[in-house]
Amino acid sequence: MVDDSTIKPEACPRFTLNNGTNIPVIGLGTFLMRDNPKEMVKKAILEYGYRHIDTAMIYGNESEIGEALAECMEAGVPRSELYIVTKLWHTDYHNVEAACRESLRKLKLDYVDLYLVHWIRPVIDWNDPNWKITSPPHHVIWSRMEALVDAGLTKSIGLSNCVMP
Repeated sequence: MVDDSTIKPEACPRFTLNNGTNIPVIGLGTFLMRDNPKEMVKKAILEYGYRHIDTAMIYGNESEIGEALAECMEAGVPRSELYIVTKLWHTDYHNVEAACRESLRKLKLDYVDLYLVHWIRPVIDWNDPNWKITSPPHHVIWSRMEALVDAGLTKSIGLSNCVMP
């Protein structure tokens, strides 16, 4: 049951993204969250009012976070209040939709609010004398990300850890 004395999620300011969706400014990052991430995420949501939860396939904790999300929703937190972010790792550039669907399965969700390309970079075959790039070009990856929005698997897409000169 959600405790009425907790911090109210509406107290957290939100930014409006270019597609009109709103992202809570303060989120709980789960990178390196290894010791009982399920309980930490549940506590953050149920006791401290967090609604923005950030994870990634490469963090290795999507399943535990999915369990926490399911229990929080069972406790009365509406899915519409939650803002869940996960990320596409570079090893999945050839299978963007499959990677997203696997994250959704682990997170126990029908959609994520934001799906990001994590550490955008080409995949290079360093054993090839010409250091052949084996990943699709970034515009192809982006097109596949856009298809996730069209399929209803995510509401928004973007880039993570991308430094531009």
